Amino acid sequence: MSSIPERTIGVVILNYKSYVDTETLVFELLSNKTKHRLIIQIVDNASPNDSFSYLWDKFKDVPDVYVNKNNENSGFACGNNFGLKLLAKYSPDYALVLNNDVHFDTSILDKLVTVYESINNVGAVAPLQCYPSGQYDKRGLAIPNFINDFFSYTYIYYRLWRDSLDIVENTDYKGVRKVGIIPGCFIFIDYALFESIGFFSEDTFLFCEERFLARKLKDIGRSNYLLLDCHFIHDHSKTINDEASFLRQLGLLHDGRVAYTRRYRKFASLKVALLNLMWFYQSNRVKLIAFLRKNLFK
Repeated sequence: MSSIPERTIGVVILNYKSYVDTETLVFELLSNKTKHRLIIQIVDNASPNDSFSYLWDKFKDVPDVYVNKNNENSGFACGNNFGLKLLAKYSPDYALVLNNDVHFDTSILDKLVTVYESINNVGAVAPLQCYPSGQYDKRGLAIPNFINDFFSYTYIYYRLWRDSLDIVENTDYKGVRKVGIIPGCFIFIDYALFESIGFFSEDTFLFCEERFLARKLKDIGRSNYLLLDCHFIHDHSKTINDEASFLRQLGLLHDGRVAYTRRYRKFASLKVALLNLMWFYQSNRVKLIAFLRKNLFK
């Protein structure tokens, strides 16, 4: 395989309150373990604390690191799109969208570029997602269909479908798996391609952005891939767990499923009604369990 010349990778990191995590990630990215140039756009999503001023003071004199402030907390897709659009003036070859609670050896960026430029009709790629426990994430390899969404409100989904997938290579390129979606916390994609499809769909506030992106790429004949011989650590949902209750997170996930159904599924009105019915069941079940734990099982 021929050597890949230096590329410019535009990195977007969305920050909300957790500026220490963002600072840590940026310094990890600046460790110079990749031959490619990194241009880092930090977007503070209207944090109600000192995040913006802290990050601005920390990185104002660091080359190729830029700190920007969104005027409102507009959610994951809108906030990242804000940063992605700021990258345009640097004409990057690639975009890398990262949660600020991920950690990885930056040398894997060389591998991502090499693989990306070796596969035809590629959309987005990512390493394997791994949790601090050492467990690899095997979920979400296909774009969920309506049946998946419908049963996701039940315990059956978790036992029979969500964790039933294996991570194995399934392409001619060794160590690569073709998948439907990749995790939204680590997305590596050709910048011009991403720009041509309008970046992220801004239909959601949080959750399900990956399936919108996967569908947009699928509609233009592009496929997504996971690299099986490298990984990143994800301190999963650290910020959202601090900011939103479990029930609130489930509600945001429901909103994402509804938005996707309205945009892409046939008989959308009927299917949205069914999802709303399942959400009524799930939300009340969660409330009942919380009540019982608080009052009967102290």
